[in-house]
Amino acid sequence: MSTKNSKNYSNESVKEYYHSTGLYNSIIYKKNIANQNLSKEEIIEGLLLKNKNFSNKVTGTNKKIILSNKNYKSKIMVLGDMPSQKDIDNNELFSDDSGDLLAKMLGAISIDSSQVYLANIIPFYLTKEEGKNIKKYNSLLRKIVHEHISTINPETILLLGSFALQTLFGEEYSIAKNRGEWLSYSAANNSIDIIPSFHPTFLLKQPSQKKKSWEDLQELRKKLNNA
Repeated sequence: MSTKNSKNYSNESVKEYYHSTGLYNSIIYKKNIANQNLSKEEIIEGLLLKNKNFSNKVTGTNKKIILSNKNYKSKIMVLGDMPSQKDIDNNELFSDDSGDLLAKMLGAISIDSSQVYLANIIPFYLTKEEGKNIKKYNSLLRKIVHEHISTINPETILLLGSFALQTLFGEEYSIAKNRGEWLSYSAANNSIDIIPSFHPTFLLKQPSQKKKSWEDLQELRKKLNNA
């Protein structure tokens, strides 16, 4: 099949062909992202498929995927670890108590949580048992997350929790050492400013750490005000 045909697949029957033959990812999405031949929505569709395949690899089942809150034009990404079971049940990210706290945290620096791009490193729920072997899939996970970040191409990312931090930057990083520190991440030919901080779920269990979280949020506010 020619490259030209793989670029122009608006016809539904062609799309169905790609799906049925398993060529959807390998032909449609392998090189076209760099060439900007697909719309953001089409790339997101490809990411959904890749994450479904990833959930199969990790758990052996087709997990329900919640990739984001679909605020694709936001310049601020908030990236956590994975959705909660309540998020899956509600079909909405950060829909539990941690989401309420996140909304308050962002609101304290004049950011409406409904206007940012909410996502997670893993877009499906893992039980403790299912999550035990996740590290052996880190290489594949990093590639999928990198494509996700490159597609959205935010200016700033608030990174929540050590798992998200270590997935992007390596196990030598931790929230204990690196929270509140501005890190640079290269994606989509840009350098994206990332600030790691505590996940709201952790803060609900350890409220004494909210003071440090507030310090991180103030750093985020300064960066946004100077942008």
